[in-house]
Amino acid sequence: MVDPALARRLEMTGWSTVLLGIVCAVLAAIQALTPILLEHLAAALDAADDPTRAIRESWSAGAGTGAWVNGLFGAALIVIGIAVSRRARWAHGALTVSCWASIAVLAVLAKPTLAPFFAMAGGSETSGGMLAAGAALLVAQVAAVLWFLRFWRKPEVREAFR
Repeated sequence: MVDPALARRLEMTGWSTVLLGIVCAVLAAIQALTPILLEHLAAALDAADDPTRAIRESWSAGAGTGAWVNGLFGAALIVIGIAVSRRARWAHGALTVSCWASIAVLAVLAKPTLAPFFAMAGGSETSGGMLAAGAALLVAQVAAVLWFLRFWRKPEVREAFR
């Protein structure tokens, strides 16, 4: 029998994982659709006066990678989150792996995500600040994973999935 307080935390973990998966799927859709919308916008503008060219090109360059990575990771998180809520035997290990994978996913998504912002900045001094913010987000992701795994690796949590 699982302690009711632990059971609530596991439920919350499962459904928040599902919610994060949905957020990733929505981001994948945005990354897939934005280049199309920007192309339609560019078609309406005179080519000589197109202020969106740099951002459109940088967004389009990484949108495919970002959409695929976010879409696949989001789908995996939805499945894992449901399994955690149901306390499937494999769910504990799968969520542990996805926590570590989230760091890699963030690193893969860094360039396609930040490139449009660098294009908007036009190489100004704000570029250093954006790079620092990106690095800070990566450090925060590592800290969040480590903090969560302190809870997730407790013996009573592992036992709930047996």
